[in-house]
Amino acid sequence: MKTESFRKITGFISLAVIAFAILAGSYFRILDSYELETLDLRFLIRGNIPASDKIVIIEIGDDTIQKLGRFPFDRSYHTLLVKAISESGGSIILFDLFFSEPSDKDAEFVRAIAKAGNVYFPVVFDLDVKALRTIPYAGAYAARCLEGINSAAKGIGHINIIPDIDGKFRRASAFIRHNDNALSPYLSLLAGCDYLGISQKDMKFAPGRYLALGREIEVPLDEDSAIIVNYSAGWGKSYRHYSYVDIIQSYLAKINGDKPIIDLSLLKDKICIVGLSAIGTVDLHPTPFDPMYPAMGMHADVINSLIKNSFIRRASQTANLAILIFLSALMTVLILKTKPMKGLIYLFSVLFLLALASMLLFNIYGFWIDVMYPVIIIVMLNLSVTLYKYVSEWKKGLLMESELQIAKKIQDSFLPKSTPSIGGLSVSVAMFTARQVGGDLYDFISFADDKLGVMIGDVSGKGVPASLFMAMSVGAFRTFASPDAKPEEVLANLNIKLMKESTSNLFVTVFYSVFDMKNKVFIYGNGGHLPVLYLKKEGQARFLDVDDGAPLGLIEGPYSGGRTNFGSGDTFIFYTDGVTEAMNSKADMYGKERLLLAAERNRLLSADKIMDEIEKDVRRFEPRSIQHDDITIIVVKVA
Repeated sequence: MKTESFRKITGFISLAVIAFAILAGSYFRILDSYELETLDLRFLIRGNIPASDKIVIIEIGDDTIQKLGRFPFDRSYHTLLVKAISESGGSIILFDLFFSEPSDKDAEFVRAIAKAGNVYFPVVFDLDVKALRTIPYAGAYAARCLEGINSAAKGIGHINIIPDIDGKFRRASAFIRHNDNALSPYLSLLAGCDYLGISQKDMKFAPGRYLALGREIEVPLDEDSAIIVNYSAGWGKSYRHYSYVDIIQSYLAKINGDKPIIDLSLLKDKICIVGLSAIGTVDLHPTPFDPMYPAMGMHADVINSLIKNSFIRRASQTANLAILIFLSALMTVLILKTKPMKGLIYLFSVLFLLALASMLLFNIYGFWIDVMYPVIIIVMLNLSVTLYKYVSEWKKGLLMESELQIAKKIQDSFLPKSTPSIGGLSVSVAMFTARQVGGDLYDFISFADDKLGVMIGDVSGKGVPASLFMAMSVGAFRTFASPDAKPEEVLANLNIKLMKESTSNLFVTVFYSVFDMKNKVFIYGNGGHLPVLYLKKEGQARFLDVDDGAPLGLIEGPYSGGRTNFGSGDTFIFYTDGVTEAMNSKADMYGKERLLLAAERNRLLSADKIMDEIEKDVRRFEPRSIQHDDITIIVVKVA
């Protein structure tokens, strides 16, 4: 008992530890690198989404480098760009460029910035990685523009990007804490809020949860207070793009009265994002849509999300944990109650529904639930439960095999080891069990040189309980069967004993007879068994039965007997229902009529030959491979 209790406690603790480890893996997102790949796949399946026409990209591409020379350019070009956009009515000018080196053209550039009054510049902080908590912290600047430029700017925001573990840019920190706990907003977040007229007093910042911008917009944040960038499409597929050099040349042409390359009036009321896109520049990074994506595109998508009020929201760790627990419980119930093949169908169905739900939630609501970890756990759970079921069945099989071997030994110990030798009688017997242990039984009792008792029976049930009941039945039968006892009296006494002593709810059918060789009389009694087939050497064959006789071990009742005289050459055939209920492929039963015909065809043969011919006839009807019940046949032939 103590060992069993210890095993149960140990098993429970082991399961608890495994469950805790699985849940902890989900909560701490140990497979996030793979989960991020599924996010990229969702972006690709979703495809492009509408982008605001208020956002334009002014890119310093290969054409600009070819015409203006190596970057960085002379500061005067940037001055011309600011003037061109501001004089055309551009609402915001966002530079994703640094101006940290002084130039003799700075004064003019600063005046143009101040006059425009809508120019934004970046700053990069030297993040303290060890201090990364809910809000990233920086103790110093890594790069910033000249003080004069910053002073003239409408706003300064950080452009720090913390790449995901696979190196891709998917998130932008909403704020970075620096100096005296001051918060520096992400550059495009700052510009977008100004464009929408949202002031600092209208903001409510809940670190690691959300950023409320007035009453209409709530920006979801992840646990690091970062915005998950809702990329609208691949580079060049969503926003209107203009060449940096074309803008400058068009502005100069307009001043000189020439025809411009670009109608600069198209920049009116536009948010103009200026940055590098030329091949070989350092501001290109991998994203879900592109292996090399200019960083200014992230600013465009952040501002687009603010204008469209469309964001990516990741399910919390607790929510993903709840989904995992629900799916795991569902799969466990489904797999435990079904066969392996059906369980496999359930597995693929659940995985398909999970994938479909994740795509619909992402496409319609921008809601990102974890998929990879639940998929791996569900598949492993399916394999584990299926393996457990197979092992359990294997153990059951071993236990059953052991029980059947025990039962077989019990049965064999109570069956006669040989056929009796009585003068004037030839006896042949055969038993074919459908399972290792059958329910059939038989016995021979030699009372004297001229009397032979023959008993055949069939116990309900199989296995060890049936074999024990058979042993008790045979033992009691041998007690009651005496030379002077009538068969019906033996059956009545045996029935009473079985009813009193048996607790297994089993019963047995028994046909008991005595061959009296001196008087040539066959006396018999029947307790619910099939009648014996009697074939005279010449004449009509018939079945010998009695008026009263219920199966033994069920109810008290009368048992009547019968008697018939026999002569030389007569044959008696005892059998169990495995013969008459043998079934062919068409579900037809062998029946007593076929048995009668087979016996009549071979009545002149010896007992052994008659036995062989009956067995062959039954086998032709029901092959041994599909035998569904025990078959026992006893042939007694009078010499």
